[in-house]
Amino acid sequence: MRKFGLLGKKLSHSLSPLLHKVFFEEFGVEAEYNLYEVTETEIDNFKNYMLENSIEGVNITVPYKKVFLDKLDYISDEAKEIGAINLLYIKDNKFYGDNTDYYGFKYTLTKNDIDVKNKKIAIIGKGGASASVDKVLKDMGADDITFYFRKDKFSQIEFPENIGGDIIINTTPVGMYPNVEYNLVSKEILKKFKVAIDLIYNPIETKFLKEAKECGLKTINGLDMLIEQALKTDEILYGILLSTQLKKKIRKKIKKARVWLKNRDFLKKQDFVESPRTEY
Repeated sequence: MRKFGLLGKKLSHSLSPLLHKVFFEEFGVEAEYNLYEVTETEIDNFKNYMLENSIEGVNITVPYKKVFLDKLDYISDEAKEIGAINLLYIKDNKFYGDNTDYYGFKYTLTKNDIDVKNKKIAIIGKGGASASVDKVLKDMGADDITFYFRKDKFSQIEFPENIGGDIIINTTPVGMYPNVEYNLVSKEILKKFKVAIDLIYNPIETKFLKEAKECGLKTINGLDMLIEQALKTDEILYGILLSTQLKKKIRKKIKKARVWLKNRDFLKKQDFVESPRTEY
């Protein structure tokens, strides 16, 4: 049986195994998708661990999206330009890195008819996920992008008095389950934008999105980004190209399975656990 998985620091309630299970079942693939929780002191040995345990590939979430950049045999052009990878895999005994967050965020914008050309955009955060978002925005014609971020996890973001624009995007894990009561952006600032996007999908409506909606903004969560980047991952790992119709079928199955899990109390309230960054 082939082995794949998710690499990160805190993954106890990840949705990723469900996403890839749907794919495996659709194609009749005998494979497993496991969670690999690794500390900072253990991360440097993870490539050896993959070889020793016949793990063919892993998605990567926070805080390890930049760890392997200078430790691989090949990195895709997108990942090089972004400066982060969320997919690490072995092919012909060589290590490859790619970034499927790029495709996930691009799909999110396209699906929701978000035109970024000539728009003023604020990105909250400066990690691996924000780099993917920045690359997508620029490739889609955006040229007025500003980053706002904390100096450390204990500080607040210092927003200028004249902040404002069209789109504001949270690329940080702030507000993610279980710390759902947090939001880095006040309503006073949110009111100065028209669209709010959060890469988090757990909960499906973060405090950031809830307060943005209360301010009259169009809001978009990170679930579609998560699913699309997972589909791109499977395309890369299996060397196939999924048709638009088949992708639609798989997305529908995933969302149906997600609702079933929620109803069975595997996921409580609206909590769909794990960050894509996303890191998402």
